[in-house]
Amino acid sequence: MAGGPEVTGVCALDLPGTAEELRRYRRGGVLLTAGGLALAVLALAGVAVFPEDPPWAQDVAGFVCVGGATAFLLGLVRFPYARRFRRILSAGPWSAHPATAVARAWSGEAVVLAAPDGEGVWPLRVIASRSRWQEVRPAPAGVLWWCGGPGKGGVLAAPGGGPLFRAAPVRGTAARRRLLVLAEEAGLTALPTPAQPHPAPGTTAAAPETSAPPYARFAAHAGSWAAVPPRRRRPRRPEADPRAVPWWRVRSLRRVAGLPQMGYGLIVLATCGGLLSLDVIWPDPESAGTPTSGVVLTAVATAWTLWASAQVWRRGLPVVRLLVRAALAPVPVERRYALVPAPVGEDVALVLFPAHGGPDDRPEGVLPLLPPERPVEPSGTVELRGWLDRDGTDAEDPVVVAWHGGRPLWPAGPYLEAGTADGAALLEDLAGLLGPVPGPGPQG
Repeated sequence: MAGGPEVTGVCALDLPGTAEELRRYRRGGVLLTAGGLALAVLALAGVAVFPEDPPWAQDVAGFVCVGGATAFLLGLVRFPYARRFRRILSAGPWSAHPATAVARAWSGEAVVLAAPDGEGVWPLRVIASRSRWQEVRPAPAGVLWWCGGPGKGGVLAAPGGGPLFRAAPVRGTAARRRLLVLAEEAGLTALPTPAQPHPAPGTTAAAPETSAPPYARFAAHAGSWAAVPPRRRRPRRPEADPRAVPWWRVRSLRRVAGLPQMGYGLIVLATCGGLLSLDVIWPDPESAGTPTSGVVLTAVATAWTLWASAQVWRRGLPVVRLLVRAALAPVPVERRYALVPAPVGEDVALVLFPAHGGPDDRPEGVLPLLPPERPVEPSGTVELRGWLDRDGTDAEDPVVVAWHGGRPLWPAGPYLEAGTADGAALLEDLAGLLGPVPGPGPQG
């Protein structure tokens, strides 16, 4: 493999997680192909059974046929991609790289990797749908695994070996120069080189087992990441205080509950209903029968609204109730923290330490957070409230809300203690952004 660390006798496909992701990718292609073909056959059968009456049957059959054909083609495309994945992943090992993602207006997403030896950066074009790429889109100080050659293309994956994405070099001097400038502005070249995955065949370990880095290292990393300019967003009014207003007036809690999705469905449904009513009141004499396209759109909007409402009722409201109970819990617990980016995506994490200690303290736990709407100091102290079980039965997943500067930082998941398997795994992923853990010695 060109451009990455060499590991004799080990290839990326030897990692069990990577092999399973490749099998899952192929299974997805089989399901898309078979499902698309079944939908197309169903649509043709519907046209044969209902050739003219009712009038909306042909429109429904047309929508189903188009959806089936699209799924069939997407499934077919996966098979040559899977063969290419296997060939690349069998030719060399994974290497871990600091990475930053860049949105491109007309040609999709791109990612810029820093070479593992610190010499140069690689602009790559991601060949994947935007929705699927969001699963592993790196944070501003994120990490991606790479297998291939920077000049010929290769495979990208989240740390651990999956999901898998095809990537090719960005062509054009102007386009490459623009991406390099954006990567430099994001501080990519200043990020430390992460620990490299050197698994032996048949093992799942991606890095040597080490204890979590101390407070000093996490705090230094949090400070360097906070110096990266955030994405420009239109200023928004401050979020309402959950202690003073009902939960549905708190912007973040509305998103957690899923109210925006349900609201979009209601708006589309009301618009379709209004248009159908106008057709009934003032019918078009040149058109005969019911406006079938409007009926189909109304049916789709109704199904979407019902599904979104069910999600709010079954999942959103119980989570919001727990978050509000935790945020209003009477007894706070003070802890020091370091606010660090997650390895992928836009989420962040609070790595928590004893309230009174020194730079050598090890983490007590980690709390995944939704991206804060306002700036937060990279390190300092927070008040933790809650410690509630998510569903009353899972005692290992307490719900905790951190308060900082008189406002809550809403969690994206339960509080994970450092001694648990999930907490240790997440801390290991976060420590991978710091580079290899140094040997014994004084910590800054």
